[in-house]
Amino acid sequence: MVVSVLSMDEFEIIKNYFKRESFRSDVLLGIGDDGAVLDLKALDNENLVMSTDTLVENVHFPSSINAGLIAKRALCTNLSDTAAMGAVPLWFTLSLTLPEENTTTAWLTDFSQGLFEEAEKFGCTLVGGDTVRGHLSITITICGKAPDKEVLKRTTAEPNDMIFVSGTLGDGRAALSLIQQKKCVSERLLYRFYCPQPMIDLGVELRNLVSSCIDISDGLVSDLTHICNASKVSAVLDVSKLPVHEEVKQLFPDDFAEFGLYGGDDYQLCFTAPESEKAKIINAGMRSNSRITPIGRIVKSMGSNKVMLEGMDVNENISGYRHFG
Repeated sequence: MVVSVLSMDEFEIIKNYFKRESFRSDVLLGIGDDGAVLDLKALDNENLVMSTDTLVENVHFPSSINAGLIAKRALCTNLSDTAAMGAVPLWFTLSLTLPEENTTTAWLTDFSQGLFEEAEKFGCTLVGGDTVRGHLSITITICGKAPDKEVLKRTTAEPNDMIFVSGTLGDGRAALSLIQQKKCVSERLLYRFYCPQPMIDLGVELRNLVSSCIDISDGLVSDLTHICNASKVSAVLDVSKLPVHEEVKQLFPDDFAEFGLYGGDDYQLCFTAPESEKAKIINAGMRSNSRITPIGRIVKSMGSNKVMLEGMDVNENISGYRHFG
């Protein structure tokens, strides 16, 4: 039986669906008070790394999907920012805006179950947040840790650095096309979209090896441009070297290169490093079970021309960040 939660207030929702005993001993006081109390000795004299992101219904995910998948996607996309900083996640907060209609006990049960499954997988625990009424949106703030002087940044790429990416590109955009067309022909692609796996282990392995790093959320070209702008450099990409999965090439033979360059929602890592570190980076990928592909190089700034493409003819008049809506 579907039961609406309109009769529940904020505190009942929190108590019934989000208040759990933490599996982390550094949470001295969690959900249920005006604020969390955290034992900062857990930082081990490392830096605190924080990131916040918001997902909105019909912008970042379709309204029709299971609530558990919404929760998994919300947490994993936020954790991807942690990975890009070379940080290990510790704690997170959740601010959940719930619509007055279509929010049921079953929806909240699925959402909280999916959320806690991913949180335990990556070793972070929910320590607070808020619930309000309105259009469905999820805001998560992640707190992690990374050693001093080992935090990965966008501002430190240098000319002659190699450009690398992890995993395969274009999966997110290919999955989005299938979802929009209601063609569920690939479980792999749907899983990649709804449960993107943050590259936490790889981010940690890349400490002291790379000169800059970013996660690919808005598309390779768009996100690499952020590195170029922050580091005051430009980049040259060899499009023929893009690691696009064979399945995407078969499903979208005319579009796979553009998907890999501009599609977004891949949540892989793009990073730069001196060529002398290449062998160590490949080994770091093997240790973290991550495929690493060199795809280009950093060059001196060429003004407004930040990312140049070579190796294949593609449409260069496409912007990144393609979501629902």
